[in-house]
Amino acid sequence: MIEIAATPEEITAGWLTTALKQSGHLEVGEVTAVDHNIIGTGKMGDNARLSLTYDGDYQAPKTLIAKLPATDETAKMMAGELGAYHHEVMFYRHLADRTAMATPKIYANEINDAGTEFVILMEDLAPAEPGSQLIGESLENARASLHQAAKLAATFYGDDSIGELDYVTSPSRSDGGAQGAALMEQCWPQFVDRFGHGLSKECLAFGERYVESHLHFVNRYTGPKTLVHGDFRCENLLYDSGSATVVDWQTVGQSSALTDAAYFLGGSVDIDKRREWERALIEDYSGNLAIDGVDLSPQDCWDQYREFSMHGIVITVLGAVFTAAEERSDKMFLTMIQRHLQQCVDLDSAEFLQ
Repeated sequence: MIEIAATPEEITAGWLTTALKQSGHLEVGEVTAVDHNIIGTGKMGDNARLSLTYDGDYQAPKTLIAKLPATDETAKMMAGELGAYHHEVMFYRHLADRTAMATPKIYANEINDAGTEFVILMEDLAPAEPGSQLIGESLENARASLHQAAKLAATFYGDDSIGELDYVTSPSRSDGGAQGAALMEQCWPQFVDRFGHGLSKECLAFGERYVESHLHFVNRYTGPKTLVHGDFRCENLLYDSGSATVVDWQTVGQSSALTDAAYFLGGSVDIDKRREWERALIEDYSGNLAIDGVDLSPQDCWDQYREFSMHGIVITVLGAVFTAAEERSDKMFLTMIQRHLQQCVDLDSAEFLQ
């Protein structure tokens, strides 16, 4: 265990030397200098690319990515209260190695008892780059993303033990979803005040109906569940030549095997392209599950895809309301809610609220 370095300035050459030696990635020598550059658009945490200089030519990483608490104190406080940092640290510590899903190599992974100060030191996957919610993903990247989602879903499919882990959330586990329902009722009017101008009457009406039926949604599905990323969108994946690596595990939870796939296609793909691609992509998803030993027919996958398209409403509404207003992020949240609500309308997801 090493001391937590929770800001870029605290990540010194000496600290990196200790971290790399303890993780077995620097057998001899030491880091003599480090430069950092803040990267990414995350709201719940900050990311810095570190450039390392050594006192010799060693087989050790020349660049690394450090994930750190949010500079924004409001976001940091909310993340601590929700256990977001704890969830991510524990995922990398206990679950990442159990799945064939592509995740980054970890060099340091520490958190304090309060869950507010942490550091994750991971491999730099450049030239891989995250997608953009504002632009929307290509068919190639959508396929790569859903392929990774299927690997995760298959690994933990039907494993009820994950629901007992304190770092895996389940909306209905502790209080039947009452807290989530109260939050949605509280936050929806605030969300509409900020973003309602960009939503059609049909989409607004669906959103209202969902909020009223949130308890029904989180308790309705009783089939086999699995581990889900929870915020499986293109800005939390790194793409390179048709491959995808998954990062940002602060919302890891237990849900349907189609939750991440539905959320990705709903929020990370242009509406018209999603309409064109979704049937074929969900059929492929069923096939990928089968390769890894999960027998879930294309029709079963399609039905769960339709139902769990509503997952995007919760994540987008709460994410926006508990994040300080900012031009780029507000454009992102508006784009996402437009896509998620339209997806629910297109798929007649209201069938699952009855």
